[in-house]
Amino acid sequence: MRLILKCTGGFAGPAGAQTRTVDLALLPADQASQLEQLLHASDFFALPPRLVKPAPKSWDFQYDLEVDDGAQAHCVRYHLDEASPPLKALTEKLNEEVDPD
Repeated sequence: MRLILKCTGGFAGPAGAQTRTVDLALLPADQASQLEQLLHASDFFALPPRLVKPAPKSWDFQYDLEVDDGAQAHCVRYHLDEASPPLKALTEKLNEEVDPD
């Protein structure tokens, strides 16, 4: 399973965009398991393609998370304020544990 998280926004805007890519097959088993559990808890493949604020500010971070498990692929654009707790936790975990590309 492959996850690609792109973050844009904040004061740097598009110039400060960061992308983190992770292939769960290449991670240690405990890290891969944590990410899979959070992905499952968020019911990611059932989420709508957009979970954004109605009136975002220019400094708000926007995330695009694309997940491909081989059988299906799905992408969701969201602000953390609009994300479910499991999706927030997944985003934070990816930001903590994966170096930007």
